[in-house]
Amino acid sequence: MKLPLTISLLASNRIATLERCLDSLKPLLLEVPAELIIVFTGTDERVRQVAERYTDQIVPFTWCNDFSAARNAGLKHAKGEWFLYLDDDEWFEDVTEICDFFRSGEYRQYNFAGYVQRNYLNWMGSRHADVVVYRMARRSPKLHFENPIHEELLPYVPPCKIFQAYVHHYGYLKDTTGDNSGKASRNIPLLLEDLEKRPDYTKNYVQLAQEYCTEENWEQAEEICRKGRNVCPKEEPLLKGWLQVALVEILYKKKDYKQAEKEALLILEREKPVELVRLLLFEFLVVIYEERKAYEKLLEYGVKFEKLLSYMESRPDLWSNQQMGTVSRDKVLHPEWLYPIRLKCVKASLELDNLKEAEFFLELLPWEDEYSIQAYYPLLEQWKKVYAPALPELLVRLPQDSPYILYQKLLHEEQNGNLEAGMFLFHRCLKEIDQPYLQRQLVEKALHEKKDLSALLDRMDLDSWKMCISVVINETPYVEDPYLWEAREVLFTKYPLQGLCLEKLLWERVLSRGFLMKEDLLKALGEYCRCIQAFYKGQYREMMFEEKSRYLLPSDCRMALTVQDALEHWTQGKLTETVRLFRQALKIYPQITGIIREVLRLLKNETAGPPQTAGAEFEQLAVQMKAALNGMVQRGQYKEAMSVLSQLLPLLPNDMELLKLWQLLLSRTC
Repeated sequence: MKLPLTISLLASNRIATLERCLDSLKPLLLEVPAELIIVFTGTDERVRQVAERYTDQIVPFTWCNDFSAARNAGLKHAKGEWFLYLDDDEWFEDVTEICDFFRSGEYRQYNFAGYVQRNYLNWMGSRHADVVVYRMARRSPKLHFENPIHEELLPYVPPCKIFQAYVHHYGYLKDTTGDNSGKASRNIPLLLEDLEKRPDYTKNYVQLAQEYCTEENWEQAEEICRKGRNVCPKEEPLLKGWLQVALVEILYKKKDYKQAEKEALLILEREKPVELVRLLLFEFLVVIYEERKAYEKLLEYGVKFEKLLSYMESRPDLWSNQQMGTVSRDKVLHPEWLYPIRLKCVKASLELDNLKEAEFFLELLPWEDEYSIQAYYPLLEQWKKVYAPALPELLVRLPQDSPYILYQKLLHEEQNGNLEAGMFLFHRCLKEIDQPYLQRQLVEKALHEKKDLSALLDRMDLDSWKMCISVVINETPYVEDPYLWEAREVLFTKYPLQGLCLEKLLWERVLSRGFLMKEDLLKALGEYCRCIQAFYKGQYREMMFEEKSRYLLPSDCRMALTVQDALEHWTQGKLTETVRLFRQALKIYPQITGIIREVLRLLKNETAGPPQTAGAEFEQLAVQMKAALNGMVQRGQYKEAMSVLSQLLPLLPNDMELLKLWQLLLSRTC
């Protein structure tokens, strides 16, 4: 029996990803008669030990800065009808499609195949760029690898099968030190060296321009790109297309918008690029014209883009036949690129009062994908004000069943006095909307209009409520707080913890913006700490509030307990300990710096007053002294009065009657 498949990979010293890579190949090795060859280019014996658990075919290879030489070492030992290769920092998500390709016998109809390399743009894995890599081929005596860097499997013999299967790849990301230049610094010298030997080899220019782009060295990238365009033969349309797009993109990244526009228009007019390249150039022209606020030109190329895109989507063969590396369908349709372009076309249409085109581009936004569209809610809210009433009316006419559009329909019905329809939509929104931005709008609306939030609160977790109500409070003018205090009372009846969240934030506003005098300030501070404690006592066991366990509590709760201790010491006249506790509270919860600073100021004034032991006798003496001073003033004995007052005032610095008398005497004697 012929062996259908050989899988080969290079293993360096990347032990962290090697086992994951090998583990992802298990289904292929189990379900398709296949062999695994590992070319060991590293020096770490732990890597070899991992490799030995998966195969006996380990080919030692002394690294010589030549990837093709290492790949050919694996190819030389291969026995399979087909050859598949990958790197040790990649791993397949799912190989079912490739397994079916071999099990069904479909592999006999093709000579080449490609799968997707998913290059991640952040460590969380939420952003990525996909590129098809041609890493599978039917073995033949002529099959070999070329190029010391960015090796290529040749000769390419169609027909070619394109798989949707993909490998994960984080290899182009910055490491924890913030350095992403490792691969580029390794690859650039190798490419420059090979370029000296083969100055007419276009692919080296392509790869070198990519490496300079990775380093954001736009000057060198532009220079190499232009040189590559000069040597690129007509029979290399894919490389030519990549260089056409790359040059415009590099100029755009340099913010040389005028030159980028010029190059794009020249390429479109004189070089007659293929459809895929035209799509990408149209996209760049849209963003360039948006920078210049050339809305008519922007809209012109936006319309051209959508017409051509519709044609391309009806001809899927064009995508596969014209793509080259990053010049691909994925680049054209990447959500972080495509949707902002369509939004720019919406804006241009509104600026030109072209409501037909505005509606057309609005419908093309990803309303059904809330994860994608939610990023644009704040922008749409701004535009609703700028382009009113046109944009609000266009939004409610859209046919899509989207949470955002549902909320716009609610506002529309209410503004038109359709209260019954508005109430129906309001309850739908409460039950159906999950996106935090829209939930905040609903909560603010409900609190202000005293509407029942039960349908939302019954399914919203406490952390989400805390974040939601915090934003609502921050965006509500302080003068509108009375309706929020009323809403707090309503919440307490069924949702006490949510009510306490709101109350805490309201007391914070009172303390920080109310400019309270001493008695009111201390009362508000006590209420603030009380509601914080009540909030956490509604969630934690009583033992958590014992002295030995307090350190486990959230910081705002520990602060509240400490402040309450400080206030108690204050009432007992233990001012030194009071100051210490307030300063401790400040360290625990720096967010209340302004409040504590004011409290400490009041404490300082109090400690500067008369001795605490003076008591009633001192107060009686002070009353007698003030009566004597008033008599002196009435008799015109100003100097004598000033002499007495200068000794009495430091003992009673907070006595406003004495302070006014001092000012009167100053005016009479100066």
